[in-house]
Amino acid sequence: MSSLSEVAAPEPGRVPGDGMPGWVHAGLAIFAGLLAALIAVQHPLWPDLLTPGWLLWCFAVYRRPSLWLKAVPALLPVAGFSAWSGWIGVEEFDLLVLGAATACHARMAVAKAAGASVEGVRGQPAQRFRPARIGLGLLAVWWLLALARGLADAGGMPLGWFEGYEEPLNCLRVAKSLLLVLLLLPSLRELLRSRPRRAGHDLAVGVATALGLAAMAIVCERAGYPGLLNFSTPYRSTGLFWEMHVGGAALDGFLALAIPFVAFLLTQARDRRRWALAAALAVVAGYACLTTFSRGLYLGVAVSLMVLAAACSASRGRAFLVGAGKQPAAAREPWRVVANRALTVVLIVEVLAVLGLGDFMGMRLAAGERDLGGRVRHWRESLSLLRTPSEWLLGRGLGRFPANYSHSVPGRAMPGRLQWLNEGGDSHLRIYRPQHAARSRGAFELLQRVPVPTDGSHVLAMDLRAPQWASLRASICHKHLLYAASCVQLPLTLPPGDEWRRISLAVPAPARAAGGWSMPGFGFFSLRPEGPAEFIEVDNLSLVDGQGNQLLANGDFSAGMAHWFFAGYHYFVPWHVDSLFVETLIDQGVIGLLLLLALLAMALRNLLRGPGSRHGLAPYLLAALAGSLVVGVFSSLLDMPRCAFLFYLLLCCALFLDEHDQEDLSDRPAPFPQVSLELPRIV
Repeated sequence: MSSLSEVAAPEPGRVPGDGMPGWVHAGLAIFAGLLAALIAVQHPLWPDLLTPGWLLWCFAVYRRPSLWLKAVPALLPVAGFSAWSGWIGVEEFDLLVLGAATACHARMAVAKAAGASVEGVRGQPAQRFRPARIGLGLLAVWWLLALARGLADAGGMPLGWFEGYEEPLNCLRVAKSLLLVLLLLPSLRELLRSRPRRAGHDLAVGVATALGLAAMAIVCERAGYPGLLNFSTPYRSTGLFWEMHVGGAALDGFLALAIPFVAFLLTQARDRRRWALAAALAVVAGYACLTTFSRGLYLGVAVSLMVLAAACSASRGRAFLVGAGKQPAAAREPWRVVANRALTVVLIVEVLAVLGLGDFMGMRLAAGERDLGGRVRHWRESLSLLRTPSEWLLGRGLGRFPANYSHSVPGRAMPGRLQWLNEGGDSHLRIYRPQHAARSRGAFELLQRVPVPTDGSHVLAMDLRAPQWASLRASICHKHLLYAASCVQLPLTLPPGDEWRRISLAVPAPARAAGGWSMPGFGFFSLRPEGPAEFIEVDNLSLVDGQGNQLLANGDFSAGMAHWFFAGYHYFVPWHVDSLFVETLIDQGVIGLLLLLALLAMALRNLLRGPGSRHGLAPYLLAALAGSLVVGVFSSLLDMPRCAFLFYLLLCCALFLDEHDQEDLSDRPAPFPQVSLELPRIV
């Protein structure tokens, strides 16, 4: 490690190691700020609260740029309210990231204008990580080209705030994760260069905090619906990842990326209290993983932990930034050894409980061969979308898979869709039912969050019309997202006609579900078309309780799809390719796939043999990427924005991680203790 006296002084007007001029940082700050302001003022729920809140967040990050590295990952699971707002392509997490980017670029622009360095950055060889920078630059350019191809295929601009998966906004929904990470990349690189030890610690704690929030949400979900120890009911946890309203593996991908950081907390715990908190997180996170009943996640976590154990074993005896120095005697304290063994026993018992106290996991495992055959067939159908050499080389464009697959593959149409109509100032909604073969496989519902009624005093009213005889089902369900604990269902039949018909019904209270807590705040009102009409038009929806309170917002659809959500059930193949690699090939072609694989190879090399291999965070990043890639073999990860953001953030950290500590540690205590990287033997 170079001493401070050996480090070159910064050149005036330039932050060392950062080739971007100040005006570029200023332009990016203005761009991110204006985009965030537009999102905040257009928000369907809290436009008056989000703007001042976003400004406070920007001020906090400006004063302390390292704050975002911990806070953004930590808030990732909870900064999404699509089920309430109705937004799918844009969400609150985007505001969080744009605020951090605005503040960081503004600080860099000011620092360069003043000729000062940012975050105490000192010099770094100009050639270091040049291939990674070139690779990321090429991927960014190719990503923008794929976005342009997708927008052109979807019909181009303008975009609507409430567009779905077949419309142009879906292209930006898929593209935004990498673009948001690239906006934060200059700040990330500065933090990793100037304070690599503290940056690694902040990132790991942030991801572990996110895992704790997501896992506790799953515990509450299962306690309120199937029951904590009910492992026989076909109920798969979704947590706070509303992207899974049309299936997918957002939760699986997040858990695979986050699980290794529980081991980080265990190894960095300096006393019994901190170790106990980390162990509690391990138990809760294990429960969250097991109750997804995802075989791909099980395999991914197993591979991740084996990679982590192997990396820590191979690196034992080295000096690391996260706990610099030789292995201290404290790491071999008797209480720690006993506690690790006890935790291992608890985790094994947890696995056996899920397998032994219910038969759902057994059914999932027994159907593995059949499901794999269906997955392979789905990949073949998906690859059939690439029909010309140019499409194989360039791809079909980001975000266009749902529309292209649904329209091009026979029998694989969407199970339903929504269309907002405005005729002469009169707004209403058209709900299309499943088409052709999709009718026997899946269902499609219009949803809005409402409190579940506790008595029979509610009255439901709506205007309906349909071109043919139609039937639909109105329901109020005690439901988290996809699985209902209890429901009041009201079947309706509608004769054909061009005139609106007003329907009013009394709503009885649903029976309390056995085995779950009473959670009246988590319910859904839903409308499900069942046939035979191709679509049903609905307007002036109203749900009034016994006190005369209106429970449905925007029932006349005058504000577009604000407050309204939708979900598909049992049939998800039109929405997802179910493979990270096939998904990249279809969206970006062979060139895009090779660029991604090249970046992954460079990241893994840096963690194994490069400058980052001696950083204490390297084994955990290596394990996280390995686990996510295993899950990505069987699931789409990059079409789930929050999961994709974390994937790209950890990938960039792995690309630019360096073992050189340029902090002056002579007069500063270590922020966390010096302990070994020995893990509980859970594999």
